[in-house]
Amino acid sequence: MHTTAWLQSFDAYAIAIQGNLVITTPNMDFVPQFHHFEEENVQACADGHFGVVDCFQWPQAYDNIFCNSVCIPHKEVYPFPHPLHWAWFTPEQKDFKAIPGNSFPVGTLASDKAEGLELLLKMADKRVQDWRANRQGKNNIIVNRVASLQHCISQLKKHPLTFCDLLIFVTDAQHLFLEIHSFMDWVLIAQPRISSGIGANPVNSAWMGAFTHDSDMCNKLHMAGIPVWYVLQCMRVMKPVLITHLDDIVILMYAEGNKIRAYNIIYHGQGGHQRQLHVCRLYGGTTFKNPDELVALSASTSSFSVPSSSTAAPCSQPSAAGKAPQKSQKKHRRQPYAREAWPTQPSRSGESRDKWKDLESPYLPPSILHWDDALKTCTKDPSCVHMPYAIDQGYRFPKPALLLGPKLPEHLQGYIATWLACRPLWIGQVDHDPPHNYPSPQLWRDFLGSGLTTQSQGAAPKGKDPEKKGLMAAEKRKAVMRDLFGDDVLETHGDLFAPEGLVEFRSEQVSVASLANPPCHLTQRITWELYELGFCYELRDLNCHLVDKRWAEDPTSREQLLHSIFPGEAGLVMWSEPFPGDNYGMWNNTLIGVLPYLEKFRELLCAWNDVPPLLVVPLTPENFTNTKCWEVMHAATAFYVQTFFRHFGRPPIIPHSLPV
Repeated sequence: MHTTAWLQSFDAYAIAIQGNLVITTPNMDFVPQFHHFEEENVQACADGHFGVVDCFQWPQAYDNIFCNSVCIPHKEVYPFPHPLHWAWFTPEQKDFKAIPGNSFPVGTLASDKAEGLELLLKMADKRVQDWRANRQGKNNIIVNRVASLQHCISQLKKHPLTFCDLLIFVTDAQHLFLEIHSFMDWVLIAQPRISSGIGANPVNSAWMGAFTHDSDMCNKLHMAGIPVWYVLQCMRVMKPVLITHLDDIVILMYAEGNKIRAYNIIYHGQGGHQRQLHVCRLYGGTTFKNPDELVALSASTSSFSVPSSSTAAPCSQPSAAGKAPQKSQKKHRRQPYAREAWPTQPSRSGESRDKWKDLESPYLPPSILHWDDALKTCTKDPSCVHMPYAIDQGYRFPKPALLLGPKLPEHLQGYIATWLACRPLWIGQVDHDPPHNYPSPQLWRDFLGSGLTTQSQGAAPKGKDPEKKGLMAAEKRKAVMRDLFGDDVLETHGDLFAPEGLVEFRSEQVSVASLANPPCHLTQRITWELYELGFCYELRDLNCHLVDKRWAEDPTSREQLLHSIFPGEAGLVMWSEPFPGDNYGMWNNTLIGVLPYLEKFRELLCAWNDVPPLLVVPLTPENFTNTKCWEVMHAATAFYVQTFFRHFGRPPIIPHSLPV
């Protein structure tokens, strides 16, 4: 607190010159370096933050859309052991818990660090709930931010991530908390002070503050006790000072050993609204976007709607709705894949198999009546397909039947073991860093077969050099792995399987040798999970395409609706959750168990075009009977399968009954 009560908003307690700018402040004794007018990349640095252009680390130019960012706290104010210190901690390699029995460099956040972030979640949730109860707050955006923070922490605990991606997810969680915390300070402290108009309040030097060229806003921030730095106007200078430069903000790029692995640039241009908008978005879900395409999001998606004030006018500015989360057409490290022919797939014997029917195999889980019927009754006329394709027709995950494709037992062993070895890494990529093109069945077949050792392939034919054959197999294996995972994984993961010949499936250690004649129950569980994952992520991509405007307007709510269709805390990711003991969610054996999940599925489908009238009516405990359940399930599955075919030109991956 400074004894500067005599100073007015446009007087100077301190003054500094930066280039051709004169920067003053009426309530602080230092002037931070101003980066607003410089063109700088919005690109995560080695610690996952954005350096000096980061409103969570350094004061930025005031923006009405991000008015609460002036109340973001400084990390120096909350050192360890204060609970808020978790909002700035940076994970180290020791905080990265690799998945046991897996040679790929993926893992989760250490439990004690995840508990630290959960402490932030509890603090944020309590503060928001108290505000809503006392002030009748109905701000959906801030409530969605709390839900996003909860989901982000759950992903860190359960989601397979590389260490550099884990840094990004931790940073996203910290940014969410700081947004919530600063919003509550703004609506509870700063904005009421502005509205009162009763003189200048003592400055809160723990707040981040802001630069401004607006004399009216400078006066309001000064009255509220918010650190403010102002340029222009007549002034009295009390104390010239040197520019305060950054000293502990990381601006180096991420590196592993001697190799630089820079994060993607998600924006390039001058400072101001656009740059701060990209900083405030969750970085982990935007790295596939083209920074040359400036995304103009509405205020409801990029900021908090703050209660109106007669004197402070942080208000929403209309903007064009951006596209829903889709893959951009920029150059990507992964290569395009060949598309699958419609409607049948030739087998290795040259025969065609009907892709609309399950392969007869003891290794596949039982089918579900409604989904079987939906596949049979679907109109398969190619003229119904929307051309050209707007959605990637590749397979997010291997088709379960493809996993069982090889006839030789040793090849079956290789296919299953290869999938289990790469499973956590691939699930993580599909969820938050999807490839430019998803693999075709042929590429999946090449990849699953690439894990076979020269021993498992049998003796070399006469006239062939075994060593040369082994070398060619290794080269093929590396080629398909590079197409799927990129060069960085090949350089770090080593052998495909763990040295002890073990792979992991849902916390269960599986011996690669035992997969030569795999137990039916284990294989059914593996293929059941593939059906579930395929269905989840195909549903996600189709929904993003069909209701792209809704995703652009409120992505958090749309994601929450999608996740609410499936039980569990990990969203669409299920790799580390315990294996269900019985059919669950929409496939539960009781009406009360089915109702909440089927209702969310119905609600999601209702946003699509040409929805059947039966699905328009909400499901409630009063109208939900066995007959109603059957009718709605029948209509929903048929509508989904037919809509999927119209946009993908192939049958969807559908859920199956849990093997018991």
